[in-house]
Amino acid sequence: MSEPYNRKKAVEYAIRYGNHPNPEYVYYQGNDCTNFVSQCLRAGGAKNHYHPTHPWWYQNGKSSICWAVAASLYWYIRTVTQEKGFGIKAKTVSIKGDDFFNASIADLLEEGDIIQYRNNQNRIQHSAIITGFVSKGGIKEPLVSQHTFEAVNIPWRKNFKETIFHHIISIN
Repeated sequence: MSEPYNRKKAVEYAIRYGNHPNPEYVYYQGNDCTNFVSQCLRAGGAKNHYHPTHPWWYQNGKSSICWAVAASLYWYIRTVTQEKGFGIKAKTVSIKGDDFFNASIADLLEEGDIIQYRNNQNRIQHSAIITGFVSKGGIKEPLVSQHTFEAVNIPWRKNFKETIFHHIISIN
């Protein structure tokens, strides 16, 4: 049975630790974005998942690749969503760059959802969490919190080849 995602707790965590890492977790200097997003998902209620091909976990100062690496988190979410079993499930939408963001995507998103970015070498390189919104031209634009670089409530638009939005449906 799926458990609801506690978006409020995930966002509170992101805002609290967006500028300064939580000392209770390992900090990957210069490459901490997905580790940070996974911590936010954990704060929202996601539990360790020892999936046979895409494990997502953190314990005793160690983490799985899916916990800490952007492309691996992407494939974890996609795989678990397709299997419809235990784990973090999402409706995923992607756009080229940031030019095709529109009202239908904006209406899908909520605070606590995840945004990932694919670079020109076709690698998913960055992860961030939506922690707020601002209205621009009648469309709600996400604000994100992230690590590498550390920031809270900054605009989501970045200079990447593709932007991937994960609207979290359920966890566990």
